[in-house]
Amino acid sequence: MTIRRVAAITIAVVLVANASASAVDEPKLPDVKAFDKLVIDTLRAVHNTGADLYNEKKDFAGAYRIYQGALITIRPLLAHRPDAQKIIDTGFADADKETDVARKAFLLHVAIEAVRKNLKDAASYKKPSGLPVAPAPKEVKPK
Repeated sequence: MTIRRVAAITIAVVLVANASASAVDEPKLPDVKAFDKLVIDTLRAVHNTGADLYNEKKDFAGAYRIYQGALITIRPLLAHRPDAQKIIDTGFADADKETDVARKAFLLHVAIEAVRKNLKDAASYKKPSGLPVAPAPKEVKPK
């Protein structure tokens, strides 16, 4: 073998090794729309389970804990949706102010529904191709 062939083979091996190492180092992120839909569907199931506890069995504490656990679990997974995280934080803050567990459960139920709506709205928003999108007009309140 000539020196050129050995050098070419060595370079090829190094490039392949680097490409393999890069693929291992960089985790593949899921499709955001598919992930958001999975969260929306999961929160629907959590909501339905909690609603059954709340409405049918009058187990307000159980409903509260179901809602609380779900929101604690999904909050870090929504790093790409800071508005949804803010809704969760506000829901927890509002629930923490209450002493009645039924009211606490209801407030977390409201937060779950608001997160679902936020994710659905984000998923349905489509930016027109090639055109800049103006910010949404702010609500004008009479003085």
